[in-house]
Amino acid sequence: MKCLLVEIDNGFGEGCSMAKITLMLRNIMIIVGIIIIGLTVMPSKVQAYSNLGDNINIDYVKLKRPMFTGYYTKVSGHKGHRIITPKGTIMQVLGSSANTVGLSYGLISYQKQQHIYKPTHPANYNTPHYNTKHFTPYKLKLPVRGLPLQSGIGYTNSKNDNYKPIFYITMDGYLQYYSNARLKHYDVKNIFESKSGSQYENPLWRIKPTTSVKVNHFKTIGKTSYVYYKKPIRGLSEKKVSSKYYRLSIRKGINESESWHYGDSTWTVWWTTYTVGDRPFYFIREQEADS
Repeated sequence: MKCLLVEIDNGFGEGCSMAKITLMLRNIMIIVGIIIIGLTVMPSKVQAYSNLGDNINIDYVKLKRPMFTGYYTKVSGHKGHRIITPKGTIMQVLGSSANTVGLSYGLISYQKQQHIYKPTHPANYNTPHYNTKHFTPYKLKLPVRGLPLQSGIGYTNSKNDNYKPIFYITMDGYLQYYSNARLKHYDVKNIFESKSGSQYENPLWRIKPTTSVKVNHFKTIGKTSYVYYKKPIRGLSEKKVSSKYYRLSIRKGINESESWHYGDSTWTVWWTTYTVGDRPFYFIREQEADS
């Protein structure tokens, strides 16, 4: 570069030719070009994450990293230490604010409940950092998972339909079946009505099922879900499809509702019908009393 400056400023100098100057300029331009290209293609280390708190349509999320979600171990019936929920766990969203979320394990198997303190209660804890860095919105691949289905054509508000068998598929992959005798013993009329008077306190969520089987795999085609397991369940009409597996079909029907009037009060129930194997079942979505 000294040769270049002398040639330009003084018209003479250290014997540099125009060819040398041209070569030097070209090399400088090549180096500058390489630097610019490098800066252009260099990956950005700053990644934007979206807040999920404003999306009211999220029912489930998958954890993208291990974290505390409000649950504790159970030690001799008492609260133990914090449970760090593993990465990849699917959890139910109960409610959210701008950047926190209340999470639940949902319906989990009787076996798993034995190791968790108050597993069927919503954790009284707001998990922070409710954004796409920590959570992924998730849609259940098995739509009937976590839905307690009761035997019958629908809700009738009749004592004759109390204590009919109920089954559901847990979030950790078990099909739990409760017989008429088991439900009557614990006074569980349906998922809303029991001796406790509260849906969250319903014994159904805590009592040992009559039968429990591990769901080995499942698939969903349209409105029908198929679950496969190795042991038949008395009370359900599954089919044996191989030397190892039984298959239970669960087909979603229609949404229905009905109201009953008692003087100035109205009792309304909403439910969805299902065909399980070749038998009718239904899921009570909501009950409401107006006065």
